Amino acid sequence: MAEALGVTTGDVVALVGGGGKTTAMFRLAREIVERGEPVLTTSTTHIFADQVALAPASVRATEATRERVRAALDAHRHVLVIGDTDPTTDRAAGVSPDLFAHLRTWCPRVCLLNEADGSRRRPFKAPARHEPAIPPETTLVVPVVGADVFGAPLDAEHVHRPALVQALGGAAPGTPVTPELVARVLAHPEGGRKNVPAQARVVVLINKVETLADREPARETARRLLREPAIEAVVLAAASADEPVLEVCRR
Repeated sequence: MAEALGVTTGDVVALVGGGGKTTAMFRLAREIVERGEPVLTTSTTHIFADQVALAPASVRATEATRERVRAALDAHRHVLVIGDTDPTTDRAAGVSPDLFAHLRTWCPRVCLLNEADGSRRRPFKAPARHEPAIPPETTLVVPVVGADVFGAPLDAEHVHRPALVQALGGAAPGTPVTPELVARVLAHPEGGRKNVPAQARVVVLINKVETLADREPARETARRLLREPAIEAVVLAAASADEPVLEVCRR
């Protein structure tokens, strides 16, 4: 997956959207370690507390120093830097913009993977006014959508912030989610491309494609997305599978 997305040494990657961002982030981290490089994972929003254990080591934001982070990397190769857990929400807080910038300065040649917004574990979403929290240091933005949303009704059970998806995509409440709608929202400058830094590349990840009886909805979405010049490629994936990359679509 790292190769398909074009993740290179020292990249700063922001994953946004829904449908498996956390799974994809930790998959990328494992692959980067397997190719012999250290990696930092973090979030500028929050992650669920049970996901913290997916990293072999973690450093709390309040305790993060250059010495502590680099020592943890030397010992474990993959380190998650995250805020404290709120027992009332079962979520761990994200890191501040200042700490994120410090992480980049402390570890300039280490790939930094960042979950930059939340989706309440829904496969598809549109960002709220305060989202996504993409740091200016970001070099690659990966909008993620779960293929299991195709054909599902446009409602709160299947889509995070469905009213915003309706507004960006021009769709009526409750109508089936189509490749056209997904592509329109992900390619929109207030949707999947919102807050992308000028220097950052954009590669879309359509995840959970293995759940489809026919890949055509994912392929059609990719074709539509690639009409937007700002989108470099679309990866059809199964992030939790042994072979995560199913197809890579380019112009």
